[in-house]
Amino acid sequence: MTKKQVAIPPSKSAGHVILWKADGKEMVYVPGGEFIMGSDEGRENEQPAHKVVVAAFYIDRYPVTNAEYKRFIEATGHPVPCYDVEWAHPHEYNWDPETCSYPPSKADHPVVLVTWEDALAYAAWAGKRLPTEAEWELAARGTDGRRWPWGNEFVPGRCNTKEAGIGGTSPVTRYSPQADSPYGVGDMVGNVWEWTSSLYRPYPYRADDGRESLQAEGWRVLRGGSWLNDLTRACCTARLDGDFLFFNNVGFRCVISASDVGE
Repeated sequence: MTKKQVAIPPSKSAGHVILWKADGKEMVYVPGGEFIMGSDEGRENEQPAHKVVVAAFYIDRYPVTNAEYKRFIEATGHPVPCYDVEWAHPHEYNWDPETCSYPPSKADHPVVLVTWEDALAYAAWAGKRLPTEAEWELAARGTDGRRWPWGNEFVPGRCNTKEAGIGGTSPVTRYSPQADSPYGVGDMVGNVWEWTSSLYRPYPYRADDGRESLQAEGWRVLRGGSWLNDLTRACCTARLDGDFLFFNNVGFRCVISASDVGE
């Protein structure tokens, strides 16, 4: 993509926000560099803590909402999220296939019931891509190894987890800016698990070992926890394999490499 996609010139300052014209979403600049990924105190699939280097990128400030996903559907004719399977508990979140309408009062909630392929299709339409799980984690926790976007102590009222008692999705801006990451990225923990481009493989993370191949077979990684999870599960290092394909607590956001934005 070129700078013509950007409403204002990008800056090299961490946390700088641009407006991506294709889908109208705010995107936040995350500088490249080395950071600590994973946790030696976390679940087995989060271990070990290890150093990873990523290139600079921009990430959607918030997950893709129902209203934003509707614009994608209207532009492409992509099928709406609607399923008749009890295991996904979809009914409160199903769209109307005839009118292509999302559930009432959920315009600013993250779109859910989306598969990895759905997320890829939206990203392609917007001229973006899904984040690697390394990019996602850096955007969520910064370089100091914190457990939650705001620090190492859980603070009630800063994310939509089981502790919040909401029992469903919430507006993506509800907890900003108090709960934003060091770069100003919001809603990174709780609300919905988020698709990444990465195959679900053990750590240490290596971008060049095949896990970032979009053609490879296997489950893709979900990050961040959701409204169904408690504070022990919803944190910056939490990883989940997407073997259930879609669910009422699974959404996504997109990224673009800084080198593809231009100046």
